[in-house]
Amino acid sequence: MDLETGLKTSSYEFFPVNEMKKVLREVVAQCSERGLYFSAKWAAETLEGLPDEPVDNSEMDISLDSSMIQESTNLDLVEYDKYLLGKSYFDVKEFDRAAYFLESCKSPKCRFLRIYSKYLAGEKRKDEESHDIMGQMNDLKTFNKEIPKLMEEMDSWRNSCEMNDGFLLYIYAVMRKQLYPQDKDLKDLFLESVHSYHYNWSAWVELGECITNRDMLGYVLNRLPNTFMSLFFKLHMSVELQDFPQAFSDIAAEFPSEYADNRFLQTKQALIYYYNRDYDFSETIFDRLLKSDPYRVDDMDIYSNILYVVEGKSAKLSILAHMCVFSDKFRAETMCVLGNYYSSKVEREKAISYFRRALQIDRNCLSAWTLMGHEYLEIKNTHAAVISYKRAVEVNPKDYRAWCALGQIYEMLKLPFYAIYYFQRSSALRPYDARMWLSLASLYEQQCLYVEAIKGFSRALEAKDIDSTSTIYAMTKLAKLYEDYDPDKAAVIWHRLLAKDDLHEDAEERKNGHKYLAHYYKDKGDAEECIRHTDILSDFGVQSKEDARIIVKELEDKLLSSKQS
Repeated sequence: MDLETGLKTSSYEFFPVNEMKKVLREVVAQCSERGLYFSAKWAAETLEGLPDEPVDNSEMDISLDSSMIQESTNLDLVEYDKYLLGKSYFDVKEFDRAAYFLESCKSPKCRFLRIYSKYLAGEKRKDEESHDIMGQMNDLKTFNKEIPKLMEEMDSWRNSCEMNDGFLLYIYAVMRKQLYPQDKDLKDLFLESVHSYHYNWSAWVELGECITNRDMLGYVLNRLPNTFMSLFFKLHMSVELQDFPQAFSDIAAEFPSEYADNRFLQTKQALIYYYNRDYDFSETIFDRLLKSDPYRVDDMDIYSNILYVVEGKSAKLSILAHMCVFSDKFRAETMCVLGNYYSSKVEREKAISYFRRALQIDRNCLSAWTLMGHEYLEIKNTHAAVISYKRAVEVNPKDYRAWCALGQIYEMLKLPFYAIYYFQRSSALRPYDARMWLSLASLYEQQCLYVEAIKGFSRALEAKDIDSTSTIYAMTKLAKLYEDYDPDKAAVIWHRLLAKDDLHEDAEERKNGHKYLAHYYKDKGDAEECIRHTDILSDFGVQSKEDARIIVKELEDKLLSSKQS
């Protein structure tokens, strides 16, 4: 299925293609000048994905030159020269040196580059001091020690209304997030940043990380600026919160038709199908992306997960591993692809070594933490698996796979209440996923929490993705639980289960259902229904017809005595 755009009128403002290209060119320049290369790359890829249209070259040159001149004239000559020096040091990763030469600058751009340089210098030192990958992620010993001092300075700017620049607001929010990760006002800070400057994609991603559920997303969507960036964000959050593909497609349909070949949209489409376990379609989209961008490493860790899971894809996984090594052997994604490759060869220790290398490159690499947890489970190192999965949910609290894995581990360790907690977290993230509710309901039943178990099995049956086997299992469990609480509801569920075409004729569930209904109708005084179910039971060999007649005779005697009285 191709990505369908242009089917709906968007509620957000989109510029005509040529004007959009001018905007995006300026965004690439603005973000690159500040060292925000991730945002610059996103804007450049979005720009490249737009169709070519006739353009007046002289008009394009004037537009670009005038914007650059405007940027330069906002700085006095001395400060602009210092900016160039600071930026040159920044580009060769001499961050402290860059910050030093920008110390006296007052313009927003120079201030941002100085603060960002000092922040990155602190991050570099933090990584150098953090030797133990499996140690505490937020250990004070490896804390970015530059942040408190930088925050104090920026607070003074904020108090004196000197921080209206969107980029400064962005780096301020980033540092506050690291200093106070539980701060409920973080999303409002990032909202302030994207309102001030719409086009810094890094700010939008950070805003998305503050959103943990659909209610919070609704709050944020109502406060977004009227810009095409808000629709990109809405699509991004559809993937982050792992919507159904149809919900994703409804958002994609709001994009103008010119965006059908946009690689960002196509990547998100591949991810939404991956999260919904439609691996074949997701693989097809990734194949298409690689064909148009053969040196791509972004998201190849996810693609390798698909090739690892789908049977008969080991050769393709091997080719992908070689391609990633050739493109960039020092990317965390490459290490994850290699880890998956060696895991597919059942070389567990080698796979773990590559996942650890991924984390040495990027300690926040979610794929590496979750995949390493799986490998540790395979070699029976439960303690290391728990640490890996807990690190995964620290990196991304919306990662339902890690929450679910922790639930499974604690269930295996016979620690049911720990398991219940983790399955509760995973089911909150995936409320439409039957597997989460089945696991949770089974645990409730084991702990004799029958009311909660009934709710859990009921939620599982409401899920759209529940398969036939799970449906039969959940209905059987629900019927048995209701037998003690509500016999009438139990009878209704047994009837529905017995009417299912995919329930095998000799299934044990049929015997149990007819047995319950025979006794249920006996107690209700319904001789005809009682006889029907006891006759069916005798065909199963559970009761003889003679036994059935005895039951009916008892029922008739009971009815007769009740009439006489």
